[in-house]
Amino acid sequence: MRSSAVPIVEPSPMEDYSSAFLEKEAAAQAEFEGDEEGEHDPESNSLRNPLLKRTPTLTSSQYAVVGAKVSHIESLDYEINENDLFKHDWRSRSSGEVLQYIFLKWTLAFLVGLLTGVIASLINLAIENIAGIKILYLARYVTGFVYLTGVNLALTMVAASLCVVFAPTAAGPGIPEIKAYLNGVDTPNMFGASTLFVKIIGSIGSVSAGLDLGKEGPLVHIGSCIASLLSQGGSESDDYRLKRKWLRFFNNDRDRRDLITCGASSGVCAAFRSPVGGVLFSLEEVATWWRSALLWRTFFSTAVVVVVLRGFIEYCNSGRCGLFGRGGLILFDVSDVKVSYHVNDLLLVALVGVLGGLLGSAYNFVLHKVLILYGRINE
Repeated sequence: MRSSAVPIVEPSPMEDYSSAFLEKEAAAQAEFEGDEEGEHDPESNSLRNPLLKRTPTLTSSQYAVVGAKVSHIESLDYEINENDLFKHDWRSRSSGEVLQYIFLKWTLAFLVGLLTGVIASLINLAIENIAGIKILYLARYVTGFVYLTGVNLALTMVAASLCVVFAPTAAGPGIPEIKAYLNGVDTPNMFGASTLFVKIIGSIGSVSAGLDLGKEGPLVHIGSCIASLLSQGGSESDDYRLKRKWLRFFNNDRDRRDLITCGASSGVCAAFRSPVGGVLFSLEEVATWWRSALLWRTFFSTAVVVVVLRGFIEYCNSGRCGLFGRGGLILFDVSDVKVSYHVNDLLLVALVGVLGGLLGSAYNFVLHKVLILYGRINE
């Protein structure tokens, strides 16, 4: 008797994609139903579920099912959805909770300025003492050359090794990444605790080694890292993040962006001891979205930085911060020069301001016309 072979029908790739898509949809539906049950729970507190929350990455779409590559960089949710649910949530909050939210925003702005000023002062003191000790060994020709070369090589290797091994995001000045973040691009681990630590040590090592580097970019990145860590209560890792009830107010991209703007302003202020310059840096070069409330908080943060820097400089002038520590490596010392101004000088200062305004306006006008002409040529 002849046995009939049963043909084995292999599933087509489209059927595999369809079954995988259905499984993804079922899992997403179950997760949605679980979230919906939590939202209708009468014992749940609406304040613990912030409205301004980052949208999760959609992994159940058709592009994800067929294996399309999803970018590891997400866009940030800066806009507020002013719908009925959002307005009802704010109306349901008591005046005490609103005052607590405002108080915490100013408190975090104060802490950003305080910590940025302290870290910037410590970086200055470390660089001054390391560079000064190197100079002491330059009296002898051969010994000084060997010592200076070896120390500079060691400092450079330490800074480079830390960036390569522990925090690659700490390489470079950091200002382009901060601009990208404030424009809505979220780069992973750009403001983490490891990035902050490596940025501090790397800045000390690279500048002390005599490399052609400055401290403006690193201090801007350091201030932004401090602001980011304060806004989310610690590192992005759950093992180190602080769990506090008041952090629910700042579990959104909008408040975190505002605080990082304060951190960037504080970094520029710490580099040049210029509070107005720090605010103008964030206003003109970094941020693309601004409001009056943020202006006052950035001024407050930079003012705190100036007070901290002045306190360290006054404390270190007596020689209590090492052999060479004076608290201001890149600042011009004019303490021994008597500077006096007269009323007649105001006319020249006003004339310089008028000429600067006219030249700036002419430059912007010519640049605008050139861009228009360039666009017409390339049409």
